[in-house]
Amino acid sequence: MSFSSNAKAEVCRTRFEGECCELAELSAILHTAGLISISDGVFSLRIDTENAAVARRAFTLIKQLFGLHTKTQMHSNPLKRNHIYSLIIEDGAQLVALDTRLAGEEGFSFGADASFLKKRCCKIAFLRGAFLGGGSVTNPEKRYHMEFVCGQKEFASGLLNIIKDLGISAKMIQRGASYVVYLKEGDPIITLLTMIGAHSSILNIENIRIMKSVRNSVNRKVNCETGNLSKTVNASLKQREDIEYIRTRMGLDKLPRGLREAAEARINNPDASLKELADAIGTSKSGVNHRLRKLGSIADGLRTAGR
Repeated sequence: MSFSSNAKAEVCRTRFEGECCELAELSAILHTAGLISISDGVFSLRIDTENAAVARRAFTLIKQLFGLHTKTQMHSNPLKRNHIYSLIIEDGAQLVALDTRLAGEEGFSFGADASFLKKRCCKIAFLRGAFLGGGSVTNPEKRYHMEFVCGQKEFASGLLNIIKDLGISAKMIQRGASYVVYLKEGDPIITLLTMIGAHSSILNIENIRIMKSVRNSVNRKVNCETGNLSKTVNASLKQREDIEYIRTRMGLDKLPRGLREAAEARINNPDASLKELADAIGTSKSGVNHRLRKLGSIADGLRTAGR
């Protein structure tokens, strides 16, 4: 199962709270995964989902809230190589549509009715249903991304407002004929998953965040050490080139004692650091660095003079 499927299965195991929260959750499921059908004057509702746990959850909610037994169907989806679970409500479908705000007295309603969600617990239950019906969360090993796909702009805008009312940062974009409410950062995603009850998924995200942090820290240190090593090697190579040029053009014996000692120490210890060279000739790190710079200036002067 995917990370998103596992998160939904976990959310489906959360306890049902009050009847108001159950109704809010079912409302969001119907808005995101429901279809309305009117055939030969018969009004019916259908919920389609790829997740068996979501189908069982919706079945239970309908039975507990309305005492209705839904027809269940399962068929294969050859394109995705999975199964589609369908719940069909016929008798009592109009009552379900009205009570869940899927339809109103003036016709079908596509917005997220905020007056229907006055309590914080009901808003959270609504988010839970929206996630089960039309949400997904990407495997955090790849990236941090959570989204809710909505068929209507009004519903997407209402869902976005509910998420923001709960103190979570989210945005909305249009993708083809759908509207997508999405979260891109790890912290908002963890906050939302915590609210709707995906606690094991949160632990997995936190573990992955720790691993990523450690990996990035190690990579930074390795890159830093590699860069420092490259600088040391390149500087040593340039210093030896300068010293060899001085030896060839004028001889090291004509150098002052301090410079001669530094030149000989570098030639004899090509891979030594400045600290190691300083210890070898009995001076400070800055002192040996000054002498090597002086040797470089002498070599440049000889090159300029053409000697």
